Amino acid sequence: MQSTINNGGLIFTGSLSNDQQIALYKASLNYVQPTVYDSIRKAKDINGVGYGDPSNICGPLALAIMQDAGLVNETGLVPHDFWLLNPLASTDEKLLERAFPSDRFLHIKFSSPLNRINFRVFPLQPGDFLFIWHGSGGNFDHMLVVTRVDSNLHAYTVTNYGTPGGFVIAEALLYDPNDPKVGIFHTWTQERDAILGSTGFGGFELWRPISH
Repeated sequence: MQSTINNGGLIFTGSLSNDQQIALYKASLNYVQPTVYDSIRKAKDINGVGYGDPSNICGPLALAIMQDAGLVNETGLVPHDFWLLNPLASTDEKLLERAFPSDRFLHIKFSSPLNRINFRVFPLQPGDFLFIWHGSGGNFDHMLVVTRVDSNLHAYTVTNYGTPGGFVIAEALLYDPNDPKVGIFHTWTQERDAILGSTGFGGFELWRPISH
């Protein structure tokens, strides 16, 4: 961990304390899987047999990472609660209010597509939880938590995503603020209704920890 910090792989930015950012990054690495087979196994560990699959584990995975890092500690919440979550449904809206209470999290909505957001003006921060709306031309909604930012102001997550060989759980670069054609945000909005998945055309909602 110290070598990652020393070489600029993790810088301290945003509202979380240094210790919280380290805990978040460490927690995220525990979910990284080297193969599709291992990702399937890990998805079942997170969400249960019959529900756990790396093709639809995004919500439970993001919540599990945040709980392991101590960022979400509401009693009674389990990762499965975020499976196929829909913020427009009243029951899921209440779940989000429990997980991210307004005295501890700032809730922001963006209507612009991911590929039209200037992340130099509004950079994502470690601990940000995103619900990404597929919008017109997208074929899946997605949830993730920002797990680290590096010295080049690249933002990263550990999430599930499609590859030619199947879905994996791995660390992914979200964006490069100086090159809009780099990162998984670009991949997800490069082509509408892409075979490996498109999302973000409907914007996103963000829950950001508030510093105390």
